[in-house]
Amino acid sequence: MGKWLLAGLVTGVLVIADQVTKLAVVDALAPRGRMEVMPGFFDLVFTLNTGVSFGMFSGHPGVMRILLLSLVAVVALGAVIWFIKITDPQDKLFLWALALVAGGAIGNLIDRVRLGGVIDFLDVYVGTYHWPAFNVADAGITTGTALILLHLWLTRHRTKSA
Repeated sequence: MGKWLLAGLVTGVLVIADQVTKLAVVDALAPRGRMEVMPGFFDLVFTLNTGVSFGMFSGHPGVMRILLLSLVAVVALGAVIWFIKITDPQDKLFLWALALVAGGAIGNLIDRVRLGGVIDFLDVYVGTYHWPAFNVADAGITTGTALILLHLWLTRHRTKSA
């Protein structure tokens, strides 16, 4: 499978999964806000995050915030496309990582442009200590970033031992 096909499929599947789960959350949770799944550890919630990670920048004016955060996402997508272009087609781990980051960025960008914020719904916590709510796109970005770091570490160790 060619690198562009692989990257496109992974990105597309993540965007579709992200948007479908967000639509389901709006239908099921928007009226009631929260559904307990694993008491004391995991709930489904409905939140509209108008900022970025952990709600940063959520207090900034609406149109400027949306434009700025959308621009950042577009620049990041441009960087991902460039990295895919220069990546060896055999480097599947790095291609998967880049595609996950791209899919997550696109999924959240769709929300930001359409709704002015990002729908978050996965709420992990222990007692009263909550991790900020997140979504499938965020999970893709986080997993992709972790795989990029793993790729860099493996590449560095291969280079040292050669």
